[in-house]
This record gives sequence, structure tokens and C-alpha cells, in this order.
Amino acid sequence: MSQEDVLNILKELKGEATTKEISVKSKEKYPNRTLYTYVWTRLTQLEKNHKVERSGNRWKIKSKK
Repeated sequence: MSQEDVLNILKELKGEATTKEISVKSKEKYPNRTLYTYVWTRLTQLEKNHKVERSGNRWKIKSKK
């Protein structure tokens, strides 16, 4: 599962969600895949790439300036 898949799920959740919400949505959207087990890893990679930011237990897509 790619970072892009996680980013797309986050977009579907209006750009902001908890890790659990993203995980649940990924399991619903891709029931035959194991993305939900890798959500945290993908989110931290996206954070390192400056595409998302963490605020407490919520993740948010960074706005492009």
C-alpha cells in the first residue's frame, strides 16, 4: 500500500482524521488489502515528506502555499 492511498483516504475524510478513522476507512474501502495495518507507518512517512501534519491525535493534509 502506498502513501498515496493513505493520502487519498485522508482526502475522502475531508482532509483531517485520526489514525483510527483512517484505518477503519481503509479497511472499508479495501477489504482485501492490509493497508489498515500500515496506516501509522504511511502517515509518519507523509509527515516526513511534508504532506501531512499531526496535531495531537489527528492528522491533517498540509495546505499548499
